[in-house]
Amino acid sequence: MNILFFTTISPFPQNGGEKIRSCYLLKALASLGHSVHAIIGNKEQVNFDEYTIPGVTFHTYTQPALTLAERLTGKFYFRQDPALIKLFAHISSITNIDVAILDYGFVGQYISWFSAARIPVILGTHNAQAAHTQQKPAHGLVQKLRRSQLVNLERTHEQRYFPQAAAVMTVSEPDRQYHAAFIDPKKIFVVPNFLDENDYALREERNPRRLAMTANFSMFMNFEGLKWLVDQVWNDELANKFELWLVGRHSKEALQQLKGATEWKNIKAIGKVPDIKPYIAQSAGVLIPLLHGSGTRLKCLEAMALSTPVIGTSKGVEGVLSDNFIVANTPASFRHAVHSFSGKGPLGGLLREDFMKEYSAGVNRERLEHILRFAAQKAPVVTHQMAAE
Repeated sequence: MNILFFTTISPFPQNGGEKIRSCYLLKALASLGHSVHAIIGNKEQVNFDEYTIPGVTFHTYTQPALTLAERLTGKFYFRQDPALIKLFAHISSITNIDVAILDYGFVGQYISWFSAARIPVILGTHNAQAAHTQQKPAHGLVQKLRRSQLVNLERTHEQRYFPQAAAVMTVSEPDRQYHAAFIDPKKIFVVPNFLDENDYALREERNPRRLAMTANFSMFMNFEGLKWLVDQVWNDELANKFELWLVGRHSKEALQQLKGATEWKNIKAIGKVPDIKPYIAQSAGVLIPLLHGSGTRLKCLEAMALSTPVIGTSKGVEGVLSDNFIVANTPASFRHAVHSFSGKGPLGGLLREDFMKEYSAGVNRERLEHILRFAAQKAPVVTHQMAAE
């Protein structure tokens, strides 16, 4: 098939969960033998020659800056960018596109353009976004009103546009159930976050005294999880037994905001790194102390793929099929779990086995191919509302 893939994300370098998801979708599509025209962001201005994927042609797209009025009213949730429409039209004029995949965020407003062109659309979601936003902490009346406004705008977007897609791709069963409230369940599919097992074959010498927490710490769920960990869980006793490395974007800023320094009680913020895998592979265990969020945690899958044990909250390992996590949900129980942890035993190997069964590229390529064939058989119906948008 000829596939047009669009995401506002910059998939390279792979230093964030949303980037990893989009990148491995592209790699899986190409490995299935499809020809992919990928329209992606490039905020970090990478050289695409360093990230070549055979079968994928990259086109860059820069989202227009939001005006103050758009931020206040939320019009951007429903606006089509003429420059992006022009790029869709150009690619479609030089290639007979069989299926379009719109991946991540609020891009449902573009489905009508593809429907008018008789191109079926697979809408890819990374989480149940409106429900996700509803979990965001809000302090004071103004923040609560703003959160309520955003949730309503996001729900309106989802319910107006998502049902127009030929197929909707979710990352977990809870997310599938969320979307089934307003989308025909027969066209909702689960393709969990997944990784190419060949990229995670490295083996490093583990430091039995080091733990890691990997994340984009500018995301509220990761920041709030870190806040809970350092304020309510971590103490001198844990600091004497382990060093904890915070690895990922804005980790230094997050710890500085919470504790006034980038090193505190044997917790060290490393910052953004080009490749997070060695940090996980060298650690005795990974901590995932999340209290919010949805979908499946790529930080959890990366640990599994690298045979690294995981200590997490129920929310931190939510949606991931395995009975081999160490789960604790209160500060006291989480502290006890960390203090009792030695890194020894079979947990890492068992997690790797669970990863291979459910979250490897080999398994999920088959799921992705099934969705492509389902969508390709669905001829878009152009309604009066679609034509008018």
